[in-house]
Amino acid sequence: MNRNVKTILATTLLAIFAGTTCSAQQSDNDPVVMQVAGKDIRQSEFMKEFLPTVGKKPGSAPTACTYEKRKALEDYVNLFANFRAKVADAQAAGYDTVLSLERELARYRKELAAPYLIDSATLQNLLAEAYERNKYVVHAAHILVKCEPDASAADTLEALKRALQLRGRALKGEDFNKLAAEEVNRGAKKGQRVQPRDDEGDLGYFTVFNMVYPFENAAYTLKPGELSMPVRTRFGYHIIKVYDKVPFYGRTTFAHIWLRAADSSARRPELGTIMQQLDEGTPFAIVARRSDERTSASNGGLVEHIEVNQMMPQYVYQLARLKEGEYSRPFFTPFGWHIVQLVKRDTLPPYDFMTPYYKQRMTRDEQRGGASRRKFAADSRAQYGIVDRTVTPREQAPKKGKAKKAKVEKPVMMASLDQLIEKIPDSVMRGKWQYREADFEDTCVLVVTPAQSYGVKDVARYIRKHQKSEKKMAKDYYIRERYNAFLDSVSIVYAESQLENAHPEFAALIDEYRRGLMIFNYCDDSIWSKALHDTVGFVAFFESESPKKRLDNPDDSMFFWNTRARLVEVNVADSACLAPQKAIKVANKALNKDFSSSQILERMQSAQSKKHAKEGQISVEVHLVEAGHQTILTDNQWSKGVYATPSAKGYKVVIVQDVIEPTLKSRQEARGYYLNEYQNDIERRLNQRLRDKYNVKINWDVVNEITY
Repeated sequence: MNRNVKTILATTLLAIFAGTTCSAQQSDNDPVVMQVAGKDIRQSEFMKEFLPTVGKKPGSAPTACTYEKRKALEDYVNLFANFRAKVADAQAAGYDTVLSLERELARYRKELAAPYLIDSATLQNLLAEAYERNKYVVHAAHILVKCEPDASAADTLEALKRALQLRGRALKGEDFNKLAAEEVNRGAKKGQRVQPRDDEGDLGYFTVFNMVYPFENAAYTLKPGELSMPVRTRFGYHIIKVYDKVPFYGRTTFAHIWLRAADSSARRPELGTIMQQLDEGTPFAIVARRSDERTSASNGGLVEHIEVNQMMPQYVYQLARLKEGEYSRPFFTPFGWHIVQLVKRDTLPPYDFMTPYYKQRMTRDEQRGGASRRKFAADSRAQYGIVDRTVTPREQAPKKGKAKKAKVEKPVMMASLDQLIEKIPDSVMRGKWQYREADFEDTCVLVVTPAQSYGVKDVARYIRKHQKSEKKMAKDYYIRERYNAFLDSVSIVYAESQLENAHPEFAALIDEYRRGLMIFNYCDDSIWSKALHDTVGFVAFFESESPKKRLDNPDDSMFFWNTRARLVEVNVADSACLAPQKAIKVANKALNKDFSSSQILERMQSAQSKKHAKEGQISVEVHLVEAGHQTILTDNQWSKGVYATPSAKGYKVVIVQDVIEPTLKSRQEARGYYLNEYQNDIERRLNQRLRDKYNVKINWDVVNEITY
């Protein structure tokens, strides 16, 4: 079964029956609703699962009893009893320990664990910051002075000086875009030159997560018209100029009219006519047919669900200042004249709705999420007693003899990175180091967690795995940086292994996923796949059930064909080559003599005018169409005969050769519908067997007292 389908079904099962192993309060006020496999299921536990299915929260006041409410309760009681019996049978059969379940669960666990593996206080600040920024979009441009992340101190200083010089020139009034183009040309390869654009360096509008984090930070602190100090990112130093900042969120649906023009003096009369029509009340969708953007013109100029960073800045500027239904005055861009109408602009959903999305983005954002991960790793070392022996001093025995004036000595650490620095060659910084186990003596323990110790070889393997080509730097600095990354990694790995102990809600969530996957696999084997592969049983089910289907029963309609017609469709592209009267005469003869489609085509081609005959002007298609599911025949053409319909230049002639009355579909034709019924039948029989096997007892007197 498709993995996505499996995921949906499994998570649906756990969503419906989440938390079914939660302990229940046992008191006289919490009666037993049912017993399954000798276990009591009390009212508090049952209601916790039932109420969300009817849109109510646990603890909410009951409302008036109705027939529909009692029916919903009784249906759920039976559904819940069947589910708990399946859980018992799946566990008895070992479905909770199969290898495939453990692999699938490990994948889910990794995804669910990610938000827990960052510092919560830092995370909350970042989430609040992202939400606040998400209320606005910023229009900015930048001048980029390139500088690699690991550039030497001299190169970094030179880039910073260059950025400050450019900023100074911009402050004195030099054109910002030309300065951006100048820097692009300066950094181009020898012999290359960039033709500067009027908007060189313009980044358009953007919002949270659209830019690297340091750039975003600077842009959101500037006011329109302000220039930033040089901002360092992995690309180099940026001088940022903010043009605009407006409240705006999410996808936008708008309509537009575009008149292609090389300069602003062109097409003004036509533009005036368009604006007059709009101002006089002509619907925008009608006027938009005059747009040069043909794709949207045929649809009233409509462009749906566009992200802000996918639009031209001029469009965002105009749309941000319109109310829904309003249209702008004409504005000019390098592409011509434009008029836009705001149809719908999304509003920012509540904070709680957005936080899962933000968390997901942060796990992929090293600069935004990296700081919180590093703090989380450091906190985990303190919480779980993880020891970094390279910064842990050895205990030194007190010196004997008469005490002298204390001499400050540099402490000796329990371990060092000396062996790694000595043995790993500079080629590691080119991503070319060939690791050899024999090169290292693993006698030096570097990191100790409560679960295990990590030595020199473990760190060497980590460095080998993560090596990549980069500019050369001091090797001791390089090794220390990679070691710190290794230390954070093992700290987080250990903390992840303890999540169930540290976070009960995480343990409960994992347990729910385990049960959901277990029940999915159990139902797949016992019901869904069983029905698919049990050919003999399916044939027997069809033979017993198909005679029971009735044409006058609406519930059985999918098992019957509606009235059908077997027909031949003759399309004549140009009536000049074959007159309609002649084609109808040929068609009637073909109907009377029961000609085949190839014979009909041959006769039609022979009947063409010799003067206007052209190859390919006549085509013939054979159809078997069903009433309610076709567009060839009109309501008054469902009888044997010949019917002609004109088209743009030509016409079509339909020869209805036979009309077939409604009839029961064959097993193969209705296989999907019978298969669904067969699965339901298998599940009904399984539920009954499991109720007997696990002695399911429902206390209907307790159920009848439940109000909600």
